[in-house]
Amino acid sequence: MFKIILATLAIAHVVWAESEQSNLTVYTRTGTFVGGLNDTYPDVRHFKYVPYAKPPVGSRRWTAPEALDDSSQVIDSTVFGPSCAQYVSAIPTVWAMNITGNLIVNYGESLLAGEFAQNSAEDCLTLAIWTPANATADSNLPVIHFFTGGGDVTGGINIPTQLPANWVHRSQSHIVLTTNYRVNVFSHPHALGLDGNTNFGMQDQRVAIEWVAENIAAFGGDSSRITIWGQSAGSGMVDTYLSTWYDDPIAAGAIMSSAFAIGYPAMTEDFGGLNFTFVAKSLGCDFSDSKVELECMRHVPVARLENFIGQYQDNSTLVNTSQSAITFTRQVDNKTVWDNYTERHLEGKYAQIPTIFGSTAREFSALLPYAEDGPSEELITEDTLIFVCGAYNTSKLIDESGVPTYRYEWAGNFTNIAPVPWLGAYHYSDLYMFFGSYLIAPGEITDLEIQTAERMQDYFLDFITDPWSMSSKGWPAYDVTAVNGGNITQFGADGQAVQIVTGDSVEGACHISGAVYNTTP
Repeated sequence: MFKIILATLAIAHVVWAESEQSNLTVYTRTGTFVGGLNDTYPDVRHFKYVPYAKPPVGSRRWTAPEALDDSSQVIDSTVFGPSCAQYVSAIPTVWAMNITGNLIVNYGESLLAGEFAQNSAEDCLTLAIWTPANATADSNLPVIHFFTGGGDVTGGINIPTQLPANWVHRSQSHIVLTTNYRVNVFSHPHALGLDGNTNFGMQDQRVAIEWVAENIAAFGGDSSRITIWGQSAGSGMVDTYLSTWYDDPIAAGAIMSSAFAIGYPAMTEDFGGLNFTFVAKSLGCDFSDSKVELECMRHVPVARLENFIGQYQDNSTLVNTSQSAITFTRQVDNKTVWDNYTERHLEGKYAQIPTIFGSTAREFSALLPYAEDGPSEELITEDTLIFVCGAYNTSKLIDESGVPTYRYEWAGNFTNIAPVPWLGAYHYSDLYMFFGSYLIAPGEITDLEIQTAERMQDYFLDFITDPWSMSSKGWPAYDVTAVNGGNITQFGADGQAVQIVTGDSVEGACHISGAVYNTTP
């Protein structure tokens, strides 16, 4: 009998193992992906390397992304691919000096290397997917599709504090994706030889969303319940996307955290292509014909190009303050980035789907030039209002159109994620809570921090499950006509995980004469 029991258990184990292995293999039109189980949360399945467009290399450098062909290739998705080509600045920032886990993983390269990011490449148009381990093609789970920040010049999937395994583990009822897209000169070259084609990162975003809509059901997702979410530059991209693809957004809802199309602070006006030509001449592509200049630049090695631009920019700040700065960030082209978003809202050229707009109480404590004792409080307040008022102005326009929008302010100040006192609720720190990555931050974790993170995760989960019914789940819609400016859901302030406060108490300084903005509510 004992031998029979052992044999039965052995057979059961084999069946379970085969079932697990089968569940880790997903078939799509563009390839067969073999994933793995998360080391910390084995009830979470991940696919860390999923190409969504053809590699933008060689003759495809500085061209629109191309959808993938049909393929039966088997792809190992257990390890992250490279981030998109970028530079590791030598200029001190809070990200390198005070907090950890918020930059792309570069496997030993200094956070102040002053060199090309070794774990980055042009062949980078990939996304990563986290699902419950037991998800199948019949699960029909809601999906949240995240676009990372980085000021249009850095960022990527493999950032420790942006990995969502904890959140998926807790919910067991949704799917999270994060996405690489082109940045810096590879996204925003503004080269005259391109005849106005630029902002390739925004174009990557659309192709990524299209790939997800086509293929996410195979991973257990519901293509009719995709919410797109971005933070910082990624947030500005999502907001911009809703104006570009207003009549076909694919997404059922959208979340913008800490940067908005109205008032976006990192635009360039290099319409003459001067920055690109300066770099081209410096790298031996000195041609008066813009087409020849472009073709020559397509042959410059990626590391040489990134190092020249990055080191020139570093030197402009660290050594030669009189040196003319060069930037490669988004630019108005009236195709993917528009010159008047207020006008587009009033014309109805904005996706009619529910939205969430969020900001942090001290956005610019982490964004102003680095100082050991922190930036001036006056500058933190003044510049934080760029984002707060961007959220107010956009929410007001959406609310007036009759589409529900929801607002949050992240105001928590927990020492493990804000280890120096002047940081507070800085730009990015809300991501620790939504992703559940506060658990990997060194230092004490309080009960309030745990409660706040879980409430924040649950509110977002409610939204992506059914973005039209949030008011019935404890998050009242923003209503600009209401007394005291409507409702904003505030997280982590004044010893409370969540509370509903008036709009005027957060954003009154944007529209009420004499109102003072509070960076530490």
